Amino acid sequence: MDAQIIGEDDVDIGTEVTDNNGTVHQIEMHKSNGEIYAHEQDDYPDDPAKRTPENNEHVDQARQYAKYYVYRERGYDTLSHADNPEYVDAVRTAINNLTDAEFHRYFGAVHRQMRSHHDDTVERLIELPAAVTDEDAVVYEVDLYLGIDLEASGLEDRAEAIAQAHDLNAVDGTAPKLGSEVTDSDLEDWQEVGDELLATTPDSELKGTITATSGIHIGYTNEGTYQLQRADDPLEREPDATLELMPPAPESVEDFREYVDYHLRCQIRDCFVGMGLQPPEPFRVLGFGKLTHARLYDAYEFYPPLHIGSDEDDGGLF
Repeated sequence: MDAQIIGEDDVDIGTEVTDNNGTVHQIEMHKSNGEIYAHEQDDYPDDPAKRTPENNEHVDQARQYAKYYVYRERGYDTLSHADNPEYVDAVRTAINNLTDAEFHRYFGAVHRQMRSHHDDTVERLIELPAAVTDEDAVVYEVDLYLGIDLEASGLEDRAEAIAQAHDLNAVDGTAPKLGSEVTDSDLEDWQEVGDELLATTPDSELKGTITATSGIHIGYTNEGTYQLQRADDPLEREPDATLELMPPAPESVEDFREYVDYHLRCQIRDCFVGMGLQPPEPFRVLGFGKLTHARLYDAYEFYPPLHIGSDEDDGGLF
């Protein structure tokens, strides 16, 4: 894959992407959210229904890579975080930096839910939807949210200075409050502080930490379509990554930590493969990552079966 930026104004940005088949795509998108509003190429039918599966994958890869390229070159949030390998890897790193107690607080419930499938002594926390026909084919999804670890990043002084410039007290801002005590004005003021801190801090200085996780969403197939029974989400923004875990789970918490890390490495692999890129060496692994990609690997000979197996050996598939 190759790309270049061919035009930009205050609102939109245009790219030229050459896919792995040598086809040149002109792809234009909104900088604010990555929405593609124009896409032209000459080698594949314009109607997706008239393309071969391979044609469609080349088109989809070009679109994903265009968004990622704009993100890398300009820093615009054009690619959803859960499909951006840098965000998913930042979440993976943040999880690895959790203490055992913190890991249990965030992931103990989903570990227990998964263990209940093959251990009768473990009580299931959430009953499966009545429409589930195969209990072992469910997917447990958990949305993960990153925040800035001010202490680890050494940004306390900078954050306090920015807060004071907004007539806020940084210490008060870290004190827990009941939801009823937090006003819309509080949220807006602290959002401005966070935005300014992020805008003035190089990415290399930022160290993320897990600040919130959703409840356990339960995905399952019903009459040929994927259904998702959603739990509560703590934040009104997109997650930075989403676990997509299938039972069973390792018995020990220590092994489950390694299981989650490996799962996210598989997701990062899927992010790169979905953009037509060879994953970096640490992510050339086999195993279940993203459900959408597992279905593609199953459906099309265009892709090798990267979702099958869990061995560190890539089996020559990369």
